[in-house]
Amino acid sequence: MVNNTIIPLEDNENYAVIDKIETEGGFYVYLSNIKDNEDICIRKEVTKQNAENDENYLVPLKDEGEVDHALNLLIEKNLKS
Repeated sequence: MVNNTIIPLEDNENYAVIDKIETEGGFYVYLSNIKDNEDICIRKEVTKQNAENDENYLVPLKDEGEVDHALNLLIEKNLKS
């Protein structure tokens, strides 16, 4: 899913959403730095629920195992395409 959404991350750089894959408990969001397409990162989108509304936010992946899992999902998705 490429939707041209630009997201600023904690490094004050802007990243474009290049794909988003749903998993148990949220989505993996695949991002590419708009100034350097070799700078990619993956974040997990989580929803924080409160009484007024739900807020989505991106969090870093917890460890190398989760990074490997997210990369494998992206590879599998693109092999099917």
